Amino acid sequence: MKARAASSAAREATPTRERIRAVAEELYVLRGHDGFSFGDIAEAVGTTRANIHHHFRNKRQLMAEIVAGFIADAEARIAANWTQPQASFSERLAAQRDDLRRFYDRFNGKPGDRHVWSPLSRLRLDLAVLGELASEALETVDRTYDRCLRQAVADAIRAGELDKETPVEDVTRMLRVMLLSCAPMTQDTGSFREVERLFATMGRMITAAWAPAPGRGEGTRGRRR
Repeated sequence: MKARAASSAAREATPTRERIRAVAEELYVLRGHDGFSFGDIAEAVGTTRANIHHHFRNKRQLMAEIVAGFIADAEARIAANWTQPQASFSERLAAQRDDLRRFYDRFNGKPGDRHVWSPLSRLRLDLAVLGELASEALETVDRTYDRCLRQAVADAIRAGELDKETPVEDVTRMLRVMLLSCAPMTQDTGSFREVERLFATMGRMITAAWAPAPGRGEGTRGRRR
């Protein structure tokens, strides 16, 4: 009987803990570290502050788990967007755009909303509060972007979508800087539209600069005759 009761309690505890963390993630992205409390979480979840302290001793532990979740999720999504087997470069670019749009829509429900929607942007804003917890997370995600973007450009070269002379590191850097600038742009404009235009512009620029020209052999773009 005691074993069954313990098992039942464990099953009930897991969803509660997950709900607490999920609500905390939403509040953190929208409000930042100092913009929410255990009391806010308790009210949103429908539990007590004591119960939240039972699952997470303090806010630092809660934030450590939230940040770890952000990192794992970001790495998985970046890899899914940029290293899809058989996907063209333009398809990977579109996958990344659509992924960002889902995050934007999640935190900006009404036209004209200017809420922070990127977990990475929120971590940058909280660097002074979170210190190494945030800086190490941002560095990890930056490295993941670099690795996956580099693979996407190299795949496009191998597939003949881009010329062999394409400067992989330069294109990778341009893409990474573009991606990291998207969240502030939507706060400036209150719309995702400018981000969509930026993605379209970047795609056209890369194609115009490094797509193999018709009738020319591979690897000839940019060479002097």
